[in-house]
This record gives sequence, C-alpha cells and structure tokens, in this order.
Amino acid sequence: MDILRISEVIKEKRKAMGYTQEQLADILYVTKAAVSKWENAESYPDITLLTKIAETFHITMDELFGYQLETKPLIIKNRYKTTFYLSQIEDYSIFDCCRVSEMRLQKYGYDREDGSIEWKWEVVVGAISEKEDFLDVLRKCMKSGLIIDVCSQRTGEGKFINDDLPNKHYVSKERTWEFRAGDKKYIRQMFKEQLALGLVTEDDLF
Repeated sequence: MDILRISEVIKEKRKAMGYTQEQLADILYVTKAAVSKWENAESYPDITLLTKIAETFHITMDELFGYQLETKPLIIKNRYKTTFYLSQIEDYSIFDCCRVSEMRLQKYGYDREDGSIEWKWEVVVGAISEKEDFLDVLRKCMKSGLIIDVCSQRTGEGKFINDDLPNKHYVSKERTWEFRAGDKKYIRQMFKEQLALGLVTEDDLF
C-alpha cells in the first residue's frame, strides 16, 4: 500500500465530484489550507478523518490509499496418476517425466489358450506427473497392443478444481481416449473402438 497515493486520490475525487477545496473542507470540518496540503502531499489527513473522506467520495479505504490488488492468473495443472506393469514399458525415459509413488512385486495370472492359467511375477509401478505432455510421452514409451488407465485431477495453487474437463484417460500406442468418469455413452463408444483395434476382446467388455 502506497500512502503517497492518497494525495492524488483526494484531488482526483474532489474534482470528479465538483467540489472546491473550500467545499470539501466544510464537509470534513477542516480548513481549506488543510485540504490544500493533503493534495500537495505536504501533510496527510488525520487517521480519524479517513473513513469520512472515503464515505464522502463513495470509495473504499483501499481505493482512498490508491491500493489495487494485484491478481495473478491462476495456473492450472493436471496431476496425472497411473499404475502399470513395468513389462508394459519399452522406453524407460517415461520415468524422466513422472515421480514413482510405489514399486512392488505382484503375482499375476495370464489365461492360456487351453484354459489354464500361467502365473508370472510382475513389477507394479505407481506414477504421478504434472507434466503437460505426460500422456504423449506415455504413448511413445509403452508397448503396442496394450492399454494403460490414467486418472487426473486438475489443481491450481494447491487446491483441487472441479470442472467438466476429462479426468479419465485410456492410453495406448495407437491412440488416447479422454473422458469424464461416468460418461457411459463415451465409454461404450470407446470400448467399440478398442475392440476394433484389437486392444480388448469381447470377454473384456462383460
């Protein structure tokens, strides 16, 4: 707050309202000389007069002191979260644009053609990223014929922002699908496209 601005504000507002220095002095019960000194920054109004001056000019105290709140544009980021198997990644440069939140071993069963199950150990990786191009980098770094499920939350100044933009992302080497969670119409169409690309089977849909 720059208190020196009060001199300019008093002079500007007095003239804007058509008051002479003497008329303003009469309203505030001070002398014309006092008003003249305020406007020439030779002295400042007594603190007890500030509220009365602001009311006379129909302005706030902040405006009287020439204070303007500096508003900065809100920087909004997508915070992406995903979990995938390390075996789904062919280019480990994906880890240059994300933070690993967890890494663990998990035993996973794969269906064989004869109906039996083949058990394998997989490295499960949890990743978080606020990089704008995270989804594009993930597409480039993952193997073909697979889908990795990513969710996102938009944040600004450390606070979560609720809006209508996509918060679910299904990423494959072939393409990326983005939608709002619960959008059943989009999800049905997405599964049809994934089926046509051979990324899912009929059994995966039911």
